[in-house]
Amino acid sequence: MYRSPLLIIFICLYLLMPGCSSEKKDPNDELKREVIEIHDEVMPLMGNLKSLKTKLEEKSNLISQSDSPDIEKINRLDQLATDLDSAFSGMFVWMRQFNSDYEGMTKDEINNYLLEQKAKVEKVNADIKGALAAANSELEKK
Repeated sequence: MYRSPLLIIFICLYLLMPGCSSEKKDPNDELKREVIEIHDEVMPLMGNLKSLKTKLEEKSNLISQSDSPDIEKINRLDQLATDLDSAFSGMFVWMRQFNSDYEGMTKDEINNYLLEQKAKVEKVNADIKGALAAANSELEKK
């Protein structure tokens, strides 16, 4: 059976068109991706929070056992350890409450929810980075 080359070209173009169409992407998908990326940026640092907390506590204990303990420094180290612990807990509190099932929600409700989650995870991200930077800075001091 002979087919016209024009017909074959038309069929090929027709089959390829859906792949090339400019489908409207759901902005909520992009927003969810941003939320997850913010989380993923600091999740690998969670182990550092615990190890730095241990180092701060060890340093605090050493200072407190000295002949003339520097109470101000001990308090600063203890506060930094608490900040690391709070940042660690904050991540898991956020993860437990995050819900990626939007059943029964409108697109606007999903958007509002994801905007709230983005703000929350940005705070978690900032808390983790801030606590790590402060702890590292303190541990570098003699």
